[in-house]
Amino acid sequence: MEADDNEYYHDNAYYEDSYNDDSYHDNVLESTLHYCVLPVVGQVTAVFLKIFGLAAIVSILNQLQWEKLTFILDTLLGILCAFLFYQSSTLFIVFLVVISYAVLIFSSSSGKCGAAILLINLAFVFICELLVVAPEQWHQIRGTIILLLMKTTSVGFDIDAGVVDPPSLLLFSGYSLSPVSLVFGPFVTLPDYKKSKLAIFERQVLISICSSLFLAYLSVLVSSCILPTFIDPSSHTLIRTYLTALSFRTSHYFVSYTSQASALIGGFQHSEKYYVVQPSRVEIPRSMSSVAVAWNIPMHYWLKTYVYKKSRSYGVFVAAFLTYAASSVLHGLNSQLPAVLISIFIFSYVEAVLREELSILVSSCIRVQKCVDCQHNNKVFELPLRVAFVIVNILQLAYLGVMFDSDPSQTEGYSWLNTVLKWQNLYWYGHVMCATGFLFTLLLRLLNKKLNRTKQE
Repeated sequence: MEADDNEYYHDNAYYEDSYNDDSYHDNVLESTLHYCVLPVVGQVTAVFLKIFGLAAIVSILNQLQWEKLTFILDTLLGILCAFLFYQSSTLFIVFLVVISYAVLIFSSSSGKCGAAILLINLAFVFICELLVVAPEQWHQIRGTIILLLMKTTSVGFDIDAGVVDPPSLLLFSGYSLSPVSLVFGPFVTLPDYKKSKLAIFERQVLISICSSLFLAYLSVLVSSCILPTFIDPSSHTLIRTYLTALSFRTSHYFVSYTSQASALIGGFQHSEKYYVVQPSRVEIPRSMSSVAVAWNIPMHYWLKTYVYKKSRSYGVFVAAFLTYAASSVLHGLNSQLPAVLISIFIFSYVEAVLREELSILVSSCIRVQKCVDCQHNNKVFELPLRVAFVIVNILQLAYLGVMFDSDPSQTEGYSWLNTVLKWQNLYWYGHVMCATGFLFTLLLRLLNKKLNRTKQE
């Protein structure tokens, strides 16, 4: 017994000394550097050389001012770009552009060109996803397919609105397949694509490119190497959930800053629209609706221009719902994406009506949208309530972001059961908070009506 005790204490002392030794932390840092940071930087740099190299070639060719030639070369370089990233799947990308142009030609004078291209493209997407393309292969090209759908349908809707004339095949293919925005984006309109051919580089543009590259590297390292070291399975569920969601968000920032740098290199520096993401507005969310805007500014522009404004005549609620529904459909049949997007719509709506009723009750400027001619005279509750909503929205983002973890099944898309189980493990707290807020809104509305009647009497 004594020998066993001595062996136990010896082992304990060994592990305790090893754990407390400074060399333990040095080893963790060294292993993170060698087995994560350096490989990730190497992989990202290889991707950057492809994307930015092709974007730089496009930018150089733009200076020659040979319009038709640049459209042809954009098309060829875009096909090359697709092949470098997707190999045989390039055929699906080219085919989508071809059928989109065919539909455009036949429907350009009907006034329904945008709707026709959209329906054909959605049919193509669902047939490919359900019947033709393997799940892992579709997951790889889905982002590019979404971008192509957005580009081609925007041309159709702009033709219907008289904003642009039906483009030639060279212009349409160069715009759709341009390597500047084919893989990572961002979404650009046809008029902006034509403007990019006249772009002149300035010092400020180079500074913006360098800062975007730095932020892209920083984001991918935080997502892949830094945050995973803090995600401890034994830690509190809420902390683990927040870090998991933050890891997903930083990976999105990487894609966004890469997209931003590519657009700037390729000549799209004439509009602030191509500053793709605003992380500060996401990480400190003043409202859920502001998160939806800041998450992907070019996509928000597309949804607002070609979905929200065109359905605005049916009412704000219907237009907003159709906007989020369109975003869900664009992302395909991957169950967690529609579930998250529809949840964001519900959370945003409940937050907006709740803050509206609260602002009336306490006469404080706490609405989702800033007051134009503010008549609120009570400033005492403004800061505390705004901070409270920021905290609530941070919790909601953690709840929604838990869907996007490092599970291997991500490559094929989660089933609905998996989606439900992830929220069930969190006791549905996000939806419970939303339901509570909605009930509270109804009570506030009754109270405000009662107070209003009392004042009138």
